[in-house]
Amino acid sequence: MKSNRIVTIILMLSVVVGVSGVSGAQELNLKEYNALIVKDLEVPSGSPAPESAGPLAAEKVVYQVKRYSEKHGLFDAIAKEGSKGAKEASQGKKVLILKGEIKEYSKATVGRRIGRSFIPGGEFTGTAAFAARYQFVDKESGKVVYETDLRTTSTGADDTVEYAMDRNGEAMAKLLLKLKGK
Repeated sequence: MKSNRIVTIILMLSVVVGVSGVSGAQELNLKEYNALIVKDLEVPSGSPAPESAGPLAAEKVVYQVKRYSEKHGLFDAIAKEGSKGAKEASQGKKVLILKGEIKEYSKATVGRRIGRSFIPGGEFTGTAAFAARYQFVDKESGKVVYETDLRTTSTGADDTVEYAMDRNGEAMAKLLLKLKGK
């Protein structure tokens, strides 16, 4: 009876360790890349986002990634595509290109604000949101090495889509920090 329990426990532990080993093997590692080029995000036709939202979101990603890179040493060079630093960033380095498409762009509304005021603590949440689908592309091969969706909202004090974009850029910087293994 005791030997059956011990065998069952050992089997369960081996399954848990085996599954965690498989999931760890699927983790992407971006340590080999030392330059990042960010393209303007695409704004799909029929989207509520203005055409200026794509370049603005890319600038916010560049700013936040540079901020994190100064602190954690993520990349040697970070630039927005088309800028003067983009050519310098790609010379003699392994380059990762970040491109994306805006999936959600919702402005703050008074109705949502009023509705959330009835929820305890709801007045501290924002009503504006921004979401994008990002792709990491290896410049040499042109292959997509990683793809992710990031959605962020504003906060109560800064209830604007621009602030939600700032938070989206910071979420991207945190994701890169994780994927670089820092």
